[in-house]
Amino acid sequence: MPKLHYFETHIMGKPKKKRGMSFDYDKNRRKAWLKSKKLPTIGCHELKNAWDEKKSVKQNLREMGISADPNKSIKIMNTTEKHANDGETTWKPSASNIKPGVIEEMESRASVVKKKTMRLSQPEVRYCIYMMETYGENYKKMARDDKNYYQDTPAQIRKKIKTFKGIPEQYEEYLKSKEDKSSNMETT
Repeated sequence: MPKLHYFETHIMGKPKKKRGMSFDYDKNRRKAWLKSKKLPTIGCHELKNAWDEKKSVKQNLREMGISADPNKSIKIMNTTEKHANDGETTWKPSASNIKPGVIEEMESRASVVKKKTMRLSQPEVRYCIYMMETYGENYKKMARDDKNYYQDTPAQIRKKIKTFKGIPEQYEEYLKSKEDKSSNMETT
């Protein structure tokens, strides 16, 4: 057998360090195991009340009349089937073993319109009021104003003023103060 040279036996470059697995002494293994076994919390009250811990996710959802996998429950029709059914795709859960009221409660909860609670910060309100009182509806002049610290474009300023006008509490307060100023000027 011929003798190999040094460069034939060694790989070029830096040899990689082999690091062995290290044991994490600080990790509480029992706590980690219990955490892995814990079921996720259900945020929806209707589902939580109707949920049965002894059944699987699919079984629970099927009993509530909810689809676990919409791809399997709603068949995608080809074009000839769509024309035959006038393009309607409906999914009706099987009527057996459906828990009453779960879907109705969810629909009634979803139909309730939430009140918008968006508010602009006080500096933004002052900025919008200053721009509206100084320039009216001329957004190009607003963009060139010295108080436009954030260098908003005319479209961005228009959007800010539109949101300001869309918040009734703040905008009505501004209108009242404007009326008070005008009434004070008339009396003097």
